[in-house]
Parts: sequence; structure tokens; C-alpha cells
Amino acid sequence: MTDTPKPSGQPPKAKREVDARWLLRMSAIVILLGAFVTFALQNSESIEVEFLSWSFEAPQIILLIGSAIAGILIWELGGFVRRRKQKDG
Repeated sequence: MTDTPKPSGQPPKAKREVDARWLLRMSAIVILLGAFVTFALQNSESIEVEFLSWSFEAPQIILLIGSAIAGILIWELGGFVRRRKQKDG
């Protein structure tokens, strides 16, 4: 007869660690999503924007998100150009 370990009723340690990491990630996502929704609701009023000869009104949250996306794109473009220069020369 061989001694086989009897199941203890608990998942293996690796499975518990994966579940804990998943729970932590989901909790962080829910908290960040809640913070974003709160931020959006508090910044929903329309504001006037003037740039050179243009003038328009838009919700403040749209302008904030648009500015953040524009900044990210400019940052990534700079990184792309730098990597391209390093690759070429």
C-alpha cells in the first residue's frame, strides 16, 4: 500500500495566492472606477474654452480626459522617436 495524501478540503497554496492576487486587482479596479465616476460627476459642468480665434463650450470632464489623452500620446510619441533614433544609430 502506498501512502497518498488525503485532500484537506482547501485548495493548494498556489491556487490561494492566485485568488488573492485576483481579488486585490479587482478591488483596486473597483476603487479606481468609483473614484473616476465621482470625479466625473463633480466635474460635469460646461466651461468655455478660448484658443486663438476659436471659442467653444464643453463639459469640464471631457476637456480633462482629452488633455490627459493628448499628453499620453505626446509622451509616447517622444518615446517612439527616441527608440527609433537609438535603433538607427
